[in-house]
Amino acid sequence: MAYEYAVELRDVTKRFGPVVAVDDVTLSIQQGKFYSLLGPSGCGKTTTLRMIAGFEVPSEGEVVIGGEVQGHLPPYQRPVNTVFQNYALFPHMTVAQNIAFGLEMRKIPRGEIRRRVGEMLELVHLSGMEKRRPTQLSGGQQQRVALARALVNRPKVLLLDEPLGALDLKLRQAMQLELKALQEQVGITFIYVTHDQGEALTMSDKIAVMNQGRVLQLGSPEEIYENPVNRFVADFIGETNFIPVEIKGDGETPVVGIGAEAVRAVWAKDALPVGRSAVLSIRPEKIALRRPGAEEAGAGRACISGRVVNLMYLGTDTRYVVRIADDVEVVVRMQNVSSAAHFFRIGETVELTWDPQHGRVMDVV
Repeated sequence: MAYEYAVELRDVTKRFGPVVAVDDVTLSIQQGKFYSLLGPSGCGKTTTLRMIAGFEVPSEGEVVIGGEVQGHLPPYQRPVNTVFQNYALFPHMTVAQNIAFGLEMRKIPRGEIRRRVGEMLELVHLSGMEKRRPTQLSGGQQQRVALARALVNRPKVLLLDEPLGALDLKLRQAMQLELKALQEQVGITFIYVTHDQGEALTMSDKIAVMNQGRVLQLGSPEEIYENPVNRFVADFIGETNFIPVEIKGDGETPVVGIGAEAVRAVWAKDALPVGRSAVLSIRPEKIALRRPGAEEAGAGRACISGRVVNLMYLGTDTRYVVRIADDVEVVVRMQNVSSAAHFFRIGETVELTWDPQHGRVMDVV
């Protein structure tokens, strides 16, 4: 029976002198999935990846790959390969020679090397380019060579450390789709480090959001985006509003006060006591605008008043900034429709409505 997890981190901590880079991380990564470690610079995600690869040794805890504790095993003895941002291709070698390098170091028979290199060239859509050198390739093609070189050794896990960071935006977006398709085709576990939320949301089966060396939330892209557990996760993943509120009722569905208005919401994670100051996190696209006196917002929908103070037409949608109090502004994104009556003007009084299930009540910090 195959082991369920490709990689496990068990109470892993990494210190560099007095600095705790990774702080008591426990993580189980399933076989054959695309996992992303997502967070800002300095959050510990690259150090975590380097401990899985064997480039760093945990100060405490264990790294387990395929059910086997890795201990102090060096990188070349672990069933993983790593793709870096700079690709690290050998400029004096051809594409085929770069891909074959690892196999030659392992003294694989030449016939087997040719066959496997050919398979990799076809897999990454570089057939016919095997005699070119890296300097004759585009950035995207160099990335494909680096991937082929890593995959040709048939690792159990492929580690990717911000491999698309050097590409321009359009190429990076195209490569995101190619990487996910490639992972599904080869069926091995990918662990991907990035600070780019869009990359993580586009490619991942699971995302681990990290900050200050800890994993704050692990879940699917939808879970992370729709149900952030705290203010950091909500703020880091996509755009959101943080509306100051006061807890008025602390039942299963809390009641919060927004100025003179009281609306229902849901807890992001832990319930807070009545009277406590908090914030209501709600995504701009979850809010709708209407003119006062228009049709009813709908049974159970939250509704507060405000005034449009700014707007930006973005083609597919319009981004409105609505002031609901002297020092509180809310961003609303509404899809553009053909009717001009849909649009609101700066200075216009409006009502903001939303489904209470889309509002997450969380602590101020």
